[in-house]
Amino acid sequence: MSGELSLGRREKPNYLPMRAEQVLAVPYGFVWKVRAGNGVWIAGSDCAVGATSWSRFWLLGIVPVARAGHNADHARSAFGRSVAEALFWTPAALLPGAHVRWQSVDDATARVIVAWGGLEQAVDVCVDGEGRLTRLVFPRWSDANPAKRFQLQPFGGTAGEFREFAGFRLPTRVEGGNFFGTADYFPFFKANVSAVRFPPPGGV
Repeated sequence: MSGELSLGRREKPNYLPMRAEQVLAVPYGFVWKVRAGNGVWIAGSDCAVGATSWSRFWLLGIVPVARAGHNADHARSAFGRSVAEALFWTPAALLPGAHVRWQSVDDATARVIVAWGGLEQAVDVCVDGEGRLTRLVFPRWSDANPAKRFQLQPFGGTAGEFREFAGFRLPTRVEGGNFFGTADYFPFFKANVSAVRFPPPGGV
């Protein structure tokens, strides 16, 4: 994927151009590797595997600028992200099963609830008249707020520019951020997906 990433706030987002790759395997976890910026750049990764999760970023590959994770709060937040992104890009991973259940909300909205490893996340999925995903919204456990305190707060994103990958029609334009649906929302993540690859049955 490519696009823009903001490390700022709504009033001054300071978007940076970014390129990234991600391995997404819900409910087991994900690894997202990104590089953002031009002459002065930052690079790092977000990861969640089981009960372990982290965010690690360096300036110019040398100076550490952000390090978080290896605690229950970060793992809970990362799990919410993984479920939401699976709905965008690996929807077959969320078919009803032992760890996944669905509920009807209204004519255009369904709710998926994923439980795994002592964590649970519900996400509301909104679709248009042709059944295409338009937006997601969910209560995310996050400290991205003025108090820098972990709490449940609205998070969400929009989807568009659908293309077919291996028989799945998936969005290639996704935007998302904290406080989705409120006056405080701004999309800190704007991604254009160039490729989606699935492992062959029975292998990687």
